[in-house]
Amino acid sequence: MIFNFPSQTEEILLDDIEKIKQCGCRQTTFSPLYVSSATTRKMEQSLGTMDYNREFEFYKMLDEGLCGGDTPAFKRETVWTFNRLNEKGEQDHELPVEELQVSYDESPAIGSGSISYLNGKLYVNTFSLHEYNEAIERGHMSIMGQMPVREHDHMRYCFLLGLYQLRFDKRAFKEMFGKSVDAALPVEMGFMRACGAFATDNADELTLTPKGRYLVVVMMRQFFIGVNNLRDQARAALTGEERELIFGDGKDCGTVGAKPASADAVAAEIAREEAASAILDGTQAVASEE
Repeated sequence: MIFNFPSQTEEILLDDIEKIKQCGCRQTTFSPLYVSSATTRKMEQSLGTMDYNREFEFYKMLDEGLCGGDTPAFKRETVWTFNRLNEKGEQDHELPVEELQVSYDESPAIGSGSISYLNGKLYVNTFSLHEYNEAIERGHMSIMGQMPVREHDHMRYCFLLGLYQLRFDKRAFKEMFGKSVDAALPVEMGFMRACGAFATDNADELTLTPKGRYLVVVMMRQFFIGVNNLRDQARAALTGEERELIFGDGKDCGTVGAKPASADAVAAEIAREEAASAILDGTQAVASEE
């Protein structure tokens, strides 16, 4: 499920929540609408302007609607994933969150346009189906570029994912990076504390207040918006039929045009931006929205 569409009202959201509660699904995800800059412009022309001022209110509504009251229908698994409870308030089934970043620290990606994170590096597969198929048929990798992830970016990424899963393990972070999260990320920790984001903040862990959960929603939203922007850039580097299928009216399919920006340049930009820099972007977005 997606919330905060320009045309969405409180009544529509409440109706969506009620349908989820009545349909019998065991797990649901309610993520905010996140679109690239190019998609935003098209969406504004057809549906209207995004209203981020009401996003927090909508998030509180859905969180209360699913998890609130004396007999909640769901419990939180992440900031936007919820598992159903039975009449006793217990989970009947152990349901995994089907997101690679939740289950694994690293993830190999298969397919055109996919992005892998392995051994401290980001690898970007070509967005061209022609180039992808040709590389596989020759027995080659389909990677169009790679870039190492800075340790500081890796720290911020781990910080974000821990909070996204509702509990950040301070001791595990120190074991991984050799320093405490306060020493490693003083700006991020200071911002979150100043905003009242932490319900628990002790030597072992961080947990989130309702406002803190929403701040993490904003960070994740900004992260995925950045990824979508970079995918737009990579698609813009396509040529010939592939470019015409995405950006044209279909009349010129079959013609070959001049190649735009180099694949290596696009890949380098994707790797730089994708390298877990969403924490600072997210906090800046939150600060501007408040």
